[in-house]
Amino acid sequence: MSRDLEIHRWIQITQQAYAVTLSRDGQYIAVGSEQGVAVFNTTGRCLLTHPPTSAPLPVHQLAATPDLTRLYVGARQGWLIRLDLEREEDAFHCRAHSLYQADNDLHTLSLSIDDQLIAVGHLSPALTLLRTDGHLLWRCHPDDGTATEGQLWAVALDADGSTLYVGSAGMGTNRLAALDTRSSSPTAHRYLEPGTKATSLAVLPDGKGIAVVLAPGIYTGRLVAYDPGLTDLQWERTFDEPITALTSDHQQPLLAVGVGYEGEVMVIDGQNGRIMAAEQTRSVVNGLAFTQGRSLAAVTQDKNLVLMHYLPKEFRL
Repeated sequence: MSRDLEIHRWIQITQQAYAVTLSRDGQYIAVGSEQGVAVFNTTGRCLLTHPPTSAPLPVHQLAATPDLTRLYVGARQGWLIRLDLEREEDAFHCRAHSLYQADNDLHTLSLSIDDQLIAVGHLSPALTLLRTDGHLLWRCHPDDGTATEGQLWAVALDADGSTLYVGSAGMGTNRLAALDTRSSSPTAHRYLEPGTKATSLAVLPDGKGIAVVLAPGIYTGRLVAYDPGLTDLQWERTFDEPITALTSDHQQPLLAVGVGYEGEVMVIDGQNGRIMAAEQTRSVVNGLAFTQGRSLAAVTQDKNLVLMHYLPKEFRL
């Protein structure tokens, strides 16, 4: 294990958790679980739960604005909900707005950095782009006669919201594509090797390209990076265990990756694929968040929220 990446705090969660996101300053963490959404501070104190009643809301996708004033919630039933958050002393309060519904057909979410667009990757051959007020901009959907050729779509909006990267993980031939967000037209496209699935995407900052988790089988994983036009393979790294989570830092050219059944979290240089640091959480990592090049949060299969600090030796006091 590397001293550059250290576990700062373990926070026990009573429900299985699947998604996590951080405020940009790293001080607040939102977690999506079988029960709903909870917001914690770095001491482990819970500042908000939604819904507040006993009715569960199984949340498996989250996206948030940097200041955590808006939280976008993807529920397993296919609901996309926006929570408007307001801080009052030592608690958060929220107002919920229903944005979109796709019955049992919501796989991944991606929010543009300027909080204007939100993309939905579906389990089915469907892709959707909305404004964050819920206005539908376009969708490729079987009900409209515009179904895609793939399914189980992972999505990632680039920094200026002009390109939507998508990758499929269905049973047939899978693909990566870059779509113009104004028209939904592909601007770049490539097929994956037979039997390979694209399970996660993360945009690299400063227009450097896209990182993609490829699953050639159930026991191995590949992490690759392509240029923005999906033409050149910039680097790749292969693991002997599956990759279970991926995220990027919006400000630094760094990736955080969850690997294997012991939940190893790695910090990877997004420019060359070099592993900078690693630490084990001792359980499968279901979700990761990374901000300011130093604050990481992971949610694990054994119902823990794990807070970590990444600090290379040259910056240590």
